[in-house]
Amino acid sequence: MTNISLPRANRIRIVYSPLEDRLALRLTMASGEGRIAWLSRRALHRLMQPINDTLKQSHPAAEGEAAHDAVMALEHIGARSQVAAQRHQDEAGETTTPPGPEAWTHWLVTEARVESQHEEIVIALMGQPLPGTPDERLDPMPIAGLSLIRAHAHEVLRLMHAHAEKAGWSLDASIGWITADR
Repeated sequence: MTNISLPRANRIRIVYSPLEDRLALRLTMASGEGRIAWLSRRALHRLMQPINDTLKQSHPAAEGEAAHDAVMALEHIGARSQVAAQRHQDEAGETTTPPGPEAWTHWLVTEARVESQHEEIVIALMGQPLPGTPDERLDPMPIAGLSLIRAHAHEVLRLMHAHAEKAGWSLDASIGWITADR
C-alpha cells in the first residue's frame, strides 16, 4: 500500500442511509474538501474483517500471533474511553466548519486496503466517482487514506458495526469482542 498516493482524510463521520441502503463515510479531507464514500453491505464486510485482523495482529501483546478476543475486548473498552475524552477536548476547541453540502463529492467504494504502519492502522479507500453509469466498472481511483491510532481504529470499527446493526445487516460473528462493553 505504501506506493499508493491517497488524499488524506482528517475527519470521518459514519451515517446509514436507508434510502441508499448503504453506509456513508463523510470524510473531511486535509485540503478542506468533503467526500462521501458510499459503502455497500458487501464492501463494509470486506473492510471490517481486515480492520479486525490488523488490530489483532498488531496488538503489542500479540507477539507474532493474533491477540485473543478477551485482550481485544479490554483494549476496545479503553479505546472507547480515550476517544470520548478526546472528543470532549476537540468539541471545546472546535473552530473548523465542515464543507457545505455543495462541496461534497460522492464516491462508491469498490476496494479497501488495511495495514499496520508503525503505531497506526492505515485504511486506503479506492473506488469510482458517482454518479456513474450502471454496470460500468472503472479502474479503482484513490478516494481517501485514513491513518488512525489504535483507539480511533477501534472507534471506526465500532461505528461501522453499530450502523450495520441499525441497518439490519447480518454481521460477521468473528468480531464478537466488539460488543463486550455493552
